[in-house]
Amino acid sequence: MEETFKQRNPGFSAARLLRRYSLLLTVTAVMFAFFVPRYEARAMDPVTIAILAPIAIQVGKAMMPYVIKAISNMGRMGLKAGVEIINIFRLPLGIIQLTLLAPFGMFYSGLQNTVIGFIAPFKMAFYILLLPVSAFGIGL
Repeated sequence: MEETFKQRNPGFSAARLLRRYSLLLTVTAVMFAFFVPRYEARAMDPVTIAILAPIAIQVGKAMMPYVIKAISNMGRMGLKAGVEIINIFRLPLGIIQLTLLAPFGMFYSGLQNTVIGFIAPFKMAFYILLLPVSAFGIGL
């Protein structure tokens, strides 16, 4: 289908199409930039802030142990994801060991490194997806 289109329009190129519709693209971008509703900032009066500040400080002090525990759990999960990022580099190492270093007895370790390096991106993605949930202590 693409070949018949090019035969009917021999001078077709993406650059020409972009030049032809550049004005339309510009007008569309301007419409989205200027006609999208903007949010207004609303401030609280100073009296309300003065009344609520001591309460917010007490709530913050009461929640501090839970926040620290959540951050430490997320840090542990982040370290697991970091280990898997490093394990990703075992894939090219394993392929080199399987191909070039196999005559020197590195075939088995190359196979191990290839499998670990192949699985590492999936484990890393799993740990990254589990990162927000790990704040509650799940998945450690």
